[in-house]
Amino acid sequence: MTAQAKVKIYVSGGRHSINLPGEFVRDSTFPFKPLEELVARIDGKRVVIEKP
Repeated sequence: MTAQAKVKIYVSGGRHSINLPGEFVRDSTFPFKPLEELVARIDGKRVVIEKP
């Protein structure tokens, strides 16, 4: 199980992105599917990504 991964924020033009390692997203407990719409919110010093 890979419940945690180190990631970086990348900037390209006006967009920012976070790339998640393949091992992390292939874990059977990873809750999201490709192209699924998600909601990101700031919670104190954390970014929370969840299904709407």
